[in-house]
Amino acid sequence: MIRCTFTMCEPESDVYREAEVTAPDASRSGAMLRMGLLLGFGGLVAVGVWFTGGGRVATWLIEREEVLERWVAQNAFAAGLTALGVYVVVAGLSIPVATVLSLALGRLLGFWPALLVVSFGSTIGATLAMMAARTLLRESVLKRLGVKGQGVLARFDRNGAFYLYTLRMMPQMPFVLVNLVMGLSAVRIWTFYWISQVGMLPATSLIVLTGSQLPSLAAVARGETAEILTWPLMASLVVLGFFPLAVRLCWPVDGGEEPGGDGRESVS
Repeated sequence: MIRCTFTMCEPESDVYREAEVTAPDASRSGAMLRMGLLLGFGGLVAVGVWFTGGGRVATWLIEREEVLERWVAQNAFAAGLTALGVYVVVAGLSIPVATVLSLALGRLLGFWPALLVVSFGSTIGATLAMMAARTLLRESVLKRLGVKGQGVLARFDRNGAFYLYTLRMMPQMPFVLVNLVMGLSAVRIWTFYWISQVGMLPATSLIVLTGSQLPSLAAVARGETAEILTWPLMASLVVLGFFPLAVRLCWPVDGGEEPGGDGRESVS
């Protein structure tokens, strides 16, 4: 093959020919690696969901509640670290037992220690899940999105911080879906982390507060929940209901710059 410049043509060197061959090979290797990692991640999630499904986690906690209480009383720091590690794994793999764990930790650790564990554990796990989605899925998904899909992502890029905060304030929004969508966007990792932590904090506080006032996990299983409805808990419910509206009124979308900038980063 002849390689031409503005002034001359000459036979193409082996370097150029090797580059032409190597580039597609590297692209295929990268795609295969991402596919392998994606399958491995999916396998871990499937195993986690199967292992914790059918109320197994709740049953396990109820059966061992007294043993866990004694262990926490004797090893408070180790119990906190263990709980943090477990919560990071659960949140990172998006295993649907977070609410049960939050209630149980509120009951076993008390409000403030449990709040620290759940808040940091859920946020770290969510950030790891978002990074995994960005690494494994973003490139292939962007190639398949049409004009409308690209437009939606562009809007997320402009107002990603606000959208993320709004989604985090909605406990009914699937945790895994939020992580996946934000992984496809260009929101900065640090922005994702701190907004997730702040956005999930009200609902996290409410769940942990509920757990801290449970008479026992076994009592909840028997339906003995009258002691949970205290004035602090009901006041928290009211505040949680009005909080998203207050944020929406104070945080402009498209009409102005969001706190902390546009929250975007360049993702190749």
